[in-house]
Amino acid sequence: MSSYLPENTHAIKRQEPTEPDKHASEDLFDSLEFWLKTPHIAYTSWLSRQTYAASTKTVYIAMFTRFCEWLGEQGKRLDRCEKDDLCRFLDTANPNLPESRRRPQTGLQRQQYVRQLERVFVHLNALGLRGQNPGRQAAYDKVGQGRDKPTRFLSREERDAVIRTIEQSLTRLELEDPDLVPWTDFRDLALVSLLLGAGLKVSHIERLTINCIDMHEERIDLSLPRYTHRARIMVFAMAPLRAWLLIQAKRRGGEVSGTHPVFEGDRSVGFGRTAKSLFMHASSIHRRTQRCLEAAGVTGDRACAQTLRNTYAGLLIDAGASDEELVDFMGLKASVTSTRLRQAYAQSKSRHEPVVSTQPKAHPDQKTAQPISENGENALTPR
Repeated sequence: MSSYLPENTHAIKRQEPTEPDKHASEDLFDSLEFWLKTPHIAYTSWLSRQTYAASTKTVYIAMFTRFCEWLGEQGKRLDRCEKDDLCRFLDTANPNLPESRRRPQTGLQRQQYVRQLERVFVHLNALGLRGQNPGRQAAYDKVGQGRDKPTRFLSREERDAVIRTIEQSLTRLELEDPDLVPWTDFRDLALVSLLLGAGLKVSHIERLTINCIDMHEERIDLSLPRYTHRARIMVFAMAPLRAWLLIQAKRRGGEVSGTHPVFEGDRSVGFGRTAKSLFMHASSIHRRTQRCLEAAGVTGDRACAQTLRNTYAGLLIDAGASDEELVDFMGLKASVTSTRLRQAYAQSKSRHEPVVSTQPKAHPDQKTAQPISENGENALTPR
């Protein structure tokens, strides 16, 4: 029996976020008067002392600034803000977005705004602001609840169509004259293969280097301190990856350093030709993913790289992967995320595949795991 996971390997448990330092030095901007006069500056200064990631702080500052701008347009300051103001704000579209993307806040965005403003008003009350906390009132009234689009997974037919397209395209490329085939065609096939066959994000693809890949173990290791991410590469993704790495090595004179990007950008044409970095841009990755999905007949606003990552999770779930293995293979931050993925995948299957198979579930260690590629090999179990 082929081994799906090395024995006695488990995902490292994530540590809970630490509490903000209660003994941090006093902030000159942290006064009620300053908050009411220049809320965005006061908020930015206050948030800088919190333990959120830098990217999260950037998003929160943009969200709070937009709320304050809207509140100012209503002729109000924070000390005059009421729960109904928050309700009206959440029902408005973001004017900073293109016309085609302007729509009311999604359920997740509404929840983020409500939680964020609740914390802000707790702090303002501590500074001396009188009155109710509109964010807390909105939370009690479930104002933050909304309906997001369901998590998108490829149906079994769509998934098989994408895998079939990858395999047929690779066969066609290998039969053609190597001197006439653009090297980017091999790169793009390998790229999409890892989105679906290793569950990588676009940000992973963008910065992936050669030394992250263990071709013998058929694994991609993106682990960091206190963070484990060891993506198991599925069988159907290995051939396109091997073909591309061989092409890449030939283009580089037979040797490629471990720190070289796996998916290097084409600097011979377009705006990217003057760039010094070899890494692909995220927008380029999205375009090539969309092109492959369209070739397989998969369309729609959520037919994208994230859908392929979700489908990778579905393949693991179908193969009987445990929550711990989902955390490990996908680099999830908490096991609760794996639970949500299971629930979302079950809902997706009920919509697309109402007939439930009577076959017992197989653990990834077993060769009977689905899916089966065209050549009859198990797509989950390493060779």
